[in-house]
Amino acid sequence: MPLSDEQVQKMKQKRETILEQAIQLFAEHGYNDTTIAKVAKASNVSFGSVFTYFENKDQLFYAAVVEPLHEYSLQLLDFDPQAKDAVLELEKMVTKHLRIIAKFDTYLRLVVQVIGYHNRFPEPFAQLDQFHDTFRAQVGELLKNGQKQEALYEQDAKYVATAYMSLLIGLRVNLTDSPDSQMWTSFVPFAMQLFGPKRS
Repeated sequence: MPLSDEQVQKMKQKRETILEQAIQLFAEHGYNDTTIAKVAKASNVSFGSVFTYFENKDQLFYAAVVEPLHEYSLQLLDFDPQAKDAVLELEKMVTKHLRIIAKFDTYLRLVVQVIGYHNRFPEPFAQLDQFHDTFRAQVGELLKNGQKQEALYEQDAKYVATAYMSLLIGLRVNLTDSPDSQMWTSFVPFAMQLFGPKRS
């Protein structure tokens, strides 16, 4: 007998709760100290319920890293690399990125674990690496567009895009301000300087 819409919705909600709690626990305690039992307890579900949605701890960890990445990717890549006014598009992009990265606190700790132990977590690392390449390429395309418009000084777009990503991550690691703080948008002009605008 097929599941009703209500049952399907409840299952989706339960899976979402398990994943949210897993992200929190993996971020706070690391892979080794996070157990399925702890995730089940934090999610207020039975131990066996976790395995209804995730085959094992590795699969749960993979989902904890990769599923939010897909969601964040849509937001972070939502800018036009062929914009008619590249500098204006860069300013809008940076402002948006700073707002997004401000909310990364818990998730970023997961990312750091995967990058730090990339040999141990090759599958989630490959997904992060692929996103990084895509992000740099799209930012680089916007930079080259701005350089063609003669609105930006000539620089190697790949290195500038890498420096920009490093700035975003570095700010999230160093700042303790809440995501709603005005402090985040105060960094827009500093980030813009990386791109070499010819007008201030």
